[in-house]
Amino acid sequence: MKKRVLIFLTILCMLTIMGSKYQDMGVIEAYSEGNKTVAMDKPPFRYYLSGKAVTKKTSALNLKVKSSKANNITDDEEWFTKNKLTMNTYEVPNPYADTLGNVPDGIDTYWNDLMITAAFYDSSYIYCTYGSNFIEGYVLNVYDAKTLEIMYSLDFSEYRYAPDYIKGDYDYVQQKINWAAIKNNILYVSHSHSTYAKSSMNKNAYITAIDLSDRSILWRTKALVCNSYNFVIVNNVILCGYGFTAEPDYLYQLNISNGKVLKKTKVKSAISYIVKKGSAVYVRTYNTDYKFKIVK
Repeated sequence: MKKRVLIFLTILCMLTIMGSKYQDMGVIEAYSEGNKTVAMDKPPFRYYLSGKAVTKKTSALNLKVKSSKANNITDDEEWFTKNKLTMNTYEVPNPYADTLGNVPDGIDTYWNDLMITAAFYDSSYIYCTYGSNFIEGYVLNVYDAKTLEIMYSLDFSEYRYAPDYIKGDYDYVQQKINWAAIKNNILYVSHSHSTYAKSSMNKNAYITAIDLSDRSILWRTKALVCNSYNFVIVNNVILCGYGFTAEPDYLYQLNISNGKVLKKTKVKSAISYIVKKGSAVYVRTYNTDYKFKIVK
């Protein structure tokens, strides 16, 4: 079983303890009196392309494998350190570990009774997810990276559950926000759950493109495209990964204008992280580390 499933089950057992300890840590509680959280409409759980989307022909990146090496499965930190890689993430307050994290002062660590569950950033924005525990993350707040002013607060509750799923697997099929990025006033956001695709009738692991001017969906990928912890935008291509135990594992390249798959590359196990550094793309999977070079 993959390590993310083991982590999921461990956290699930600790929810009651964590919830009470979080209240005792003195985290800032911030309500959205002046910052309205907008509820997003229920998305399609299939490929979708809006007539508003401006589609452009795009070619897949030419990725050449430079190395492929087995890893020790639990040595994620060593992989980042050895390759001098960063993920642009913050440590959020963790009541189970009694740590306050390193989220910048001014960022809400509590939002409308929901705790912060993840925080990451780019040069323009800080993205924070919120839920009732660390397994969840369905509200997304986007802050200006310089002023820390909240720019968007979006509630993705309607994205959490597919229309059909195995009832006995209800506790495991909630799809949370994994990663987000804004480019040209379009929000790209990934959602997935951490169990087998069959548990949600193969309706899992999407990236959705949202027009921030009116919060409408421009496109949504087909299912089973992105359950990696993050995705990377390289020019007009989105790099992401999908895989799971006893399921096909691929590195996907998507056309950023319509969400369609340009190319998929087989990898040995499910992708956890994708990091671009110069012309190199580092891909961390469950049991294998890859280094690709973007060849022009």
